[in-house]
Amino acid sequence: MHSGSRYIIATGVSFFCIALLYFLSLILHLPFLITVAAAAMGVFFIFKWILTQLGPADTGVSSWWSFLVLVVGVYFIVTGFSDVAEQYGGWDAWGIWNFHAKYLADPVNWRKMFENSSFAHPDYPLLVPAVTGFFIRLAHKDYLESIPFVFHFCITLFIPVLIYLENLKKNPVVAAVVFFLFAFDTFYLTKGATQYADTPLAFFFLCAFVTINYAKVHRGYVALCAICLAGCAWTKNEGSILALVFILFYARTFFSRRNIGAFVAGMAIPLILMVIFKMFYATGGSVTGNFDRRALSQLFVKDRYDLIWNYFKGNVAHKYYYVQICLFIYVLLCVLEKRWPGRQFFLLLCCVGVYTMVYVLTPGGIEWLLDTSQERLMHQLMPALMYVFSQRFVRIHFSLPKEQLS
Repeated sequence: MHSGSRYIIATGVSFFCIALLYFLSLILHLPFLITVAAAAMGVFFIFKWILTQLGPADTGVSSWWSFLVLVVGVYFIVTGFSDVAEQYGGWDAWGIWNFHAKYLADPVNWRKMFENSSFAHPDYPLLVPAVTGFFIRLAHKDYLESIPFVFHFCITLFIPVLIYLENLKKNPVVAAVVFFLFAFDTFYLTKGATQYADTPLAFFFLCAFVTINYAKVHRGYVALCAICLAGCAWTKNEGSILALVFILFYARTFFSRRNIGAFVAGMAIPLILMVIFKMFYATGGSVTGNFDRRALSQLFVKDRYDLIWNYFKGNVAHKYYYVQICLFIYVLLCVLEKRWPGRQFFLLLCCVGVYTMVYVLTPGGIEWLLDTSQERLMHQLMPALMYVFSQRFVRIHFSLPKEQLS
């Protein structure tokens, strides 16, 4: 793994650690000074473990122009993100995620968040609002607007940089092309700037894909992958679905004699705290609570599938246009090489299928739900999908003019 990738993943895991510790401190009524000290120690040990205990890492960039590509790409992401950002984020940001952060920043009245069950969705996982709430208390409530902005900008930036660094040594041309696809994707940057939890979920899901590819190098990567999957579950309710699908696809890896201890070590504490949160604090689940036996009859309603498919085609064509081009190239390469797509591709395909079934089984009409949520669900999967594509594309070698002459 590239050393820069380790720093990015360590930063994301540190955010997760801070969220867990902060939630635990609210439960135990700990003084904030103790919480800050525990968070600082947790971040220190996370960076020390990831940077020094997982074996040797690739360092630096392959050439001066690779560094130039990184700088230019980051510049376009910074300017593009600033252009599409709103002062308070999107509706769900100030109505749910940042609203929850305000509650969590109040150690006396934070439990009142769970009394507002009609519109505020208090059963939503707490990673994003807990991180924001922690830093609001660490700084000042006047920074309520800037703190979530900075947090979501960092996550939005981390995703393309992580994919770039993981591809750089294998094929710098492909790495640069994929990086700039993200940098100039206004829709991707807009979704990050909304300050919703979809981009953090996409980040943790991507990190799980990256870390599992190093499972044979060191068992610590298995633990790191488990932490990232737990981070998915702590970010959004859909994250639990994605984590479960991922675990099923890599069950032989996670539950082998060599790796099961590392998997449990990475998953145990976040899972215990999630159970405590769901059982003793959050109200009824918003995803599964509406299902009943009558919903099963909708499995055989063709019009629902047609509607979902039409929305899906429209979203791909207008908001994920380069993803469909990459999909075509990926499938074409598989045909030419007479090889099946990789396991991670089928994992993502299964996630799309699960999301489709959620829509099919949702009671009543689903037009409004599709219009407001399908593009966000696709956004959660898109970075991991582009990583999977790029891991295949890096095997295409480009000959530079000097190489051709020689």
